[in-house]
Amino acid sequence: AENLLIPAEMRRFLALWMGTLLQFCHATIYTNDWAVKIGGDLESVDRIAEKYGFTNMGQIGDLKSYYSFRHQETANRSTVFFAVQILCVSLEVEWLEQQVIQTRTKRDSGRSHTQTLYFNDPVWNSLWYIHCSDESSGCQSHMNIAGAWRRGYTGKGVVVSVLDDGIEREHPDLKPNYDRLASYDMNGQDPDPSVNSSNNAANYHGTLCAGIVAAAANNSVCTVGVSFHARIGGIRMLDGDVTDIVEAESLSLRPQYIDIYLAGWGPQDDGATLEGPGPLTRLVLRNGIQTGRRGRGSIFIWASGNGGRRGDHCSCDGYSSSIYTISISSSTQRGSQPDYLERCSSTLAAAYSGGETEEMVTLGPQQSCSKVRSGTSLSSSIAAGVIALTLEANSLLTWRDVQHIIVRTSKAHHLFAPDWHVNGAGFKVSHLYGFGLLDAESMVKEAEHWKQVPSQHECVEEAAIQIIHPGSVLTSVYETTGCSSEALQHVVYVEHVIVRVIITHSHRGDLSITLTSPSGTVSQLLANRPLDDSSEGFQNWEFMTAHCWGEQAAGEWTLKIQDTPSQKRDSTELGVLKTWSLVIYGTAEQPYPVHRERARSAEIPMDGDLTEEYRASALAGPCDPECSDDGCEGPGPQQCVTCLHFFLKFKNNTRLCVSECPKGFWGDRRRCKRCYSSCESCSGSRSDQCTSCQPGHHLTEGTNTCTCVTVPHALSTLSSLYGNRCQRSCAAGFYHDMQDGDCKPCHKACATCAGESEVKGHELNLSLCALLFRCDASCLTCVGPSRGNCSSCSSGHSLQEGVCVVNTVCTDGEYQDSNGKCHACDATCLKCTGPQSEDCISCVSSRALDEGRCVLACAKGKYQSGGQCHLCDHTCATCVDAGPANCTSCDTDKFGVERYLYKGLCLDACPETFYHTKDRSCEPCSDHCQLCTSPSHCLQCNSSYYVSDGGCVKLECGEGKHGHMDFCVCEGELQVSTTAFVISFQDGCYKNCPAKTYAVEEEMTCVPCDDNCVSCDVHECYWCETDLFLSEGRCVSVCPDGFYGDEDTNDCEECHSDCVTCSGPEDNDCLSCEEGKLLENEECVSDHEACPIKTFRNDGACEDCHLSCESCFGEDKNQCATCAKGLSGQTCVSKCPAGFFASRLSGLCEACPPGCLQCADAQRCSRCQSTPNVKCTMYVCACLYVFFNRGYPVGQACRSCAPGCVSCGRNATHCLSCEESLLLHKHQCVEECPPAHTVRDGECHRCPLVCQECNPLEQCTGTETQGKLGQTLYGLCVLDCPEGFFEDKERGECLRCHPDCALCDGPNSNDCDACMDREATLHNGACLPACPSHTYRDHMTGDCKDCDASCLMCFGPHAGSCTSCQEGQRLDSHNHCVPSDSKCSIHQYTDQDGECHPCHKYCHRCSAPGKTHCLSCNQRHLLLNGTCVDECPTGYYEDDSGQKCEPCHAACQSCVGKHSHECLTCKAHLFREGKECVQTCQHR
Repeated sequence: AENLLIPAEMRRFLALWMGTLLQFCHATIYTNDWAVKIGGDLESVDRIAEKYGFTNMGQIGDLKSYYSFRHQETANRSTVFFAVQILCVSLEVEWLEQQVIQTRTKRDSGRSHTQTLYFNDPVWNSLWYIHCSDESSGCQSHMNIAGAWRRGYTGKGVVVSVLDDGIEREHPDLKPNYDRLASYDMNGQDPDPSVNSSNNAANYHGTLCAGIVAAAANNSVCTVGVSFHARIGGIRMLDGDVTDIVEAESLSLRPQYIDIYLAGWGPQDDGATLEGPGPLTRLVLRNGIQTGRRGRGSIFIWASGNGGRRGDHCSCDGYSSSIYTISISSSTQRGSQPDYLERCSSTLAAAYSGGETEEMVTLGPQQSCSKVRSGTSLSSSIAAGVIALTLEANSLLTWRDVQHIIVRTSKAHHLFAPDWHVNGAGFKVSHLYGFGLLDAESMVKEAEHWKQVPSQHECVEEAAIQIIHPGSVLTSVYETTGCSSEALQHVVYVEHVIVRVIITHSHRGDLSITLTSPSGTVSQLLANRPLDDSSEGFQNWEFMTAHCWGEQAAGEWTLKIQDTPSQKRDSTELGVLKTWSLVIYGTAEQPYPVHRERARSAEIPMDGDLTEEYRASALAGPCDPECSDDGCEGPGPQQCVTCLHFFLKFKNNTRLCVSECPKGFWGDRRRCKRCYSSCESCSGSRSDQCTSCQPGHHLTEGTNTCTCVTVPHALSTLSSLYGNRCQRSCAAGFYHDMQDGDCKPCHKACATCAGESEVKGHELNLSLCALLFRCDASCLTCVGPSRGNCSSCSSGHSLQEGVCVVNTVCTDGEYQDSNGKCHACDATCLKCTGPQSEDCISCVSSRALDEGRCVLACAKGKYQSGGQCHLCDHTCATCVDAGPANCTSCDTDKFGVERYLYKGLCLDACPETFYHTKDRSCEPCSDHCQLCTSPSHCLQCNSSYYVSDGGCVKLECGEGKHGHMDFCVCEGELQVSTTAFVISFQDGCYKNCPAKTYAVEEEMTCVPCDDNCVSCDVHECYWCETDLFLSEGRCVSVCPDGFYGDEDTNDCEECHSDCVTCSGPEDNDCLSCEEGKLLENEECVSDHEACPIKTFRNDGACEDCHLSCESCFGEDKNQCATCAKGLSGQTCVSKCPAGFFASRLSGLCEACPPGCLQCADAQRCSRCQSTPNVKCTMYVCACLYVFFNRGYPVGQACRSCAPGCVSCGRNATHCLSCEESLLLHKHQCVEECPPAHTVRDGECHRCPLVCQECNPLEQCTGTETQGKLGQTLYGLCVLDCPEGFFEDKERGECLRCHPDCALCDGPNSNDCDACMDREATLHNGACLPACPSHTYRDHMTGDCKDCDASCLMCFGPHAGSCTSCQEGQRLDSHNHCVPSDSKCSIHQYTDQDGECHPCHKYCHRCSAPGKTHCLSCNQRHLLLNGTCVDECPTGYYEDDSGQKCEPCHAACQSCVGKHSHECLTCKAHLFREGKECVQTCQHR
């Protein structure tokens, strides 16, 4: 009989099932957890899990669409693979994998000597890997960690998490830096990563590593961490079953919060294991470097391995050989190789570890100290600390920047190895130590001025199959261009290189592999492993080398595989190299500037520390970092000869070098071009090339155009409504009304204005319009400068013949209340409108009126005139009068521009012959000096002078020589130069090439640019003369087709895509069109667009379509282009034929899915096709052939189902549905469900394991349970809700917190207990962005609002709400800032008379003399209700800052946090159950 066709869904199931089965054919222990990939929302994922008997345990770490499913009816640990066929059939399941328990070992050396110590004295002198205690004894601390500390870097602001067996968070050396948001217990599924002290295993490896990274400094018990101010967390994941899910969740815990993940473990270092990350962990590592640290990339640090004694090779460890991890090896104090060290080409650098004699002091178990000797986990911990110092120096470093800095700064000279060699880029590298020993001080110095490397490119090349002969070497050569034909894959400069191989071999350990680069660098990808007798070979295994870093990618790469038969080998089967791929990662551009030494006629002495800064400059001074190697004519970015990255051109024919184009511009080669006016960012200058929009516009999806937001009276403050156009500013003669968002007319006398015509406190001179005169002090507004020209008055006054008089019978010093009674003003007021100090309207002569207050002196930024305080010009920090020319000091202005005082003006840059001082002033350089940094450090002298010892010396030519500009010339040859570099052009000598030329450095000459080009290089022109346009690097008078001449930029810009020629960038600027389109009102339109709806163009005229057509290309009914309902062929139909549906997207009749007779769309079938013998049913949203007539198919015959079955499959007893009186249970039709089951949709469903009875929602009912009934999480009963969830007591469920919350007690955004964003402020349970300085949080609205001008910081809007004051002022008893004659130290307080008094000895800062008036405490003390204590008393806990005691939850006697589940002991009437205090214990 002929077999039935296998439906597509069944074929898909078989592929999934077989792929999963093959993946685990060599696994040992399977779990009942599955990793599943499903597209769709959480509700649909839960539905699929429930449908097939699984429980959705939640999303796997940070991986979108990946979920952990648990199968309750599968054994927790089993040697039998369990295939879940029914789950595979689901069309929504894209991928699944049963989890296997992995063996992971901690990489501390097996022969390490560990001794537990209890120190009484500090152990600073024993920290030999950080500093030297005795230089005379030959001590060498080459890692320069203390040097980085001396530069001020201690890891502050950097978060490190240790993935291990947990950490002792209460250890005295870790507690000050412990970070709970960087911690989690993956094994126990709770937020506390503390080690399992009940287990006899040595579970203190994580604590040991954490101590080396971030043990606190100053009076620490055991040691000092490398980054002793970094925040440290722990992820407990090795003290239990380790699966791919566990590793993936650990490596993706809070990737936007944690900066560095440290892993001191890996697969077994037994010389035989070949293992790497599973598919989930590989995905997490890749996601981490792409999206972690806000797109800069998470830093993953791995110990390289301790299998050297067993002949292991770390290239067989897929974790440490990944390009995404930083693999660290070890060195002894004397620079020798520890015997446990493994060789491989993927190791990036080394750090110190102990040896046979050297010991390292770190943390031990149960708050003790330990001395340990060796292990790459110690070295990787030191490396994590060093990288934390580096990230503090520059938090913008990407994951690749960190690796580049390690390569450039690591030191090889101290380490002894037989295989040191210099690669083609000049880097010294070894298979034992990578690029050498980490140098902390060099790394932070490099980071301080680091520029991000160019984007990473990936070039992949494939090679062919070859046979491996025993005893011989297989050589395979591949020549590559570095993918030069593909711009996005082109690699010129190499970073990582991967060789991906498939090799079959009967004895894997007999193979060794090398790769030789085009520069001749040999990387040993694999050495013989005597203990590896596996016959599995290598299946798509990736070998990685970093030894070719910086080399050229193009050329011949040679792979050599040697087969050395061992005595254990008995098979004669030949090995086969089935395929190998060469994957080169790197950049198309030079990742960092290469300094080129220039020929000099005379060397100029300079400070050694500045040599590198001066090296690339043609001047005796540092160029701006944005200048290229061509040098500069001064220190600013506008004085570069050529730019390193991009330049901005201005209409005054100047240009500015920038690292990236600013908002509103896009980069075209090295030029920043302006975006269209409505675009905030763009990929070109046209209106349809926007990538984001200016405020007041939104991006129209699919067109890349920015459309005006036309919401009446609700426009953004940067967009205004004028006519029907949305624009950033109003037209001339109008001003932008901030309140209404409209453009309103200026006063009739003004051509332009910034607001309404009548200005408070000033009068408008109509003849000059822009010039303002100050009103008299008695006026609110005025029409003239004297007392009789008031036009309005302040409250409490009335206008009488142009004069403001007090409208009360009360005398000076009094005000009239609402009942007409007189009351005394505040003592500071001469006249007032109320009793407060801010109610003044005039003052005595010794005070000035400032915003309703009478002050002794005007605040900083104001000056006194006419009895009032007035604002200085915005450029001034302080001043003596109005206008920009009356400044007395300068600072950063309100636009963020730093300004410097020069002759009463605050300038953004000092003029020539002046230099900037630290006091923000311009001071003159020494005589004849044109450019300097101080009076004794001249950088450039006037003509006929040259720099010598920081001053300018007159050029004196000897006999037979004559002066020429800056040179002495003898017989036509240069003899002495006043600059470091001279270049010739025609008959002259120049410091830099003149305009219209470019430099050829090798020949020391200038070459003219092409005609009409003002600025160029050897490749192209960048700037044309006036009236010419720049087109593809050349100057033209008329732009080519497809471009138009932009008169502002003098560039040829691209026309709209509709135009062939044009006069501008828009679709209505066309001058001619492509064939098939017509020019209508300067727009190119197609024939059907040129005619009205339901017509078509015929010989220049518009004719009617057939009545059934919406649009057409002819008059017949079968010439329709679009229809109102559906298009079948080219005919409009009211209903699509059988087997088709009307697509709303295309407007066509499209085919239904296979098997469907009738459908709603491509996914939803409503009726299936049938044949004479076969009916069909709906199954998983598609048609599968199943017999309905109580039978099942066998060949082409039908067999009957068992009694009670309505339908069946496979066999008679495999029921699919039952008669109405029966229930379906495990494919059997039964009268009632067994115990611990519930009925839903005619089927029996198993209750959760803890329930004896449950309802159809699988919620436990009745009083009996099989365990403690706590809360349910995704259908499981748990004792405590995990971090990120809260307990819904009414429903007894764990519900997810709001995305803003790291911890919470409810579902809303204002139920947070801790914030996911560590920079956010927790305000009334809501996570809000932190308010900037000079502002406060409004308790009603939660908004940040400005403090009073007199306050530096405040808690409210008034002058009496100050919490700190500006320099020269102090806080009085009423929270006002008043002038201070004395400056008290931080350990003193100021009394009401301004006197300084010392704080109590227990206080660090205080508000009064008593010991209960402390504001903060000295080190190792904690603040408790204004008092400083040694430790928190019972009922209190130490907060995260380690500076305050906070009260425990009401149920706790003692605790570790404020929540009910953080109790350590309970109140007398309560009992401890789990981590909570309860009134009665639950039955068990």
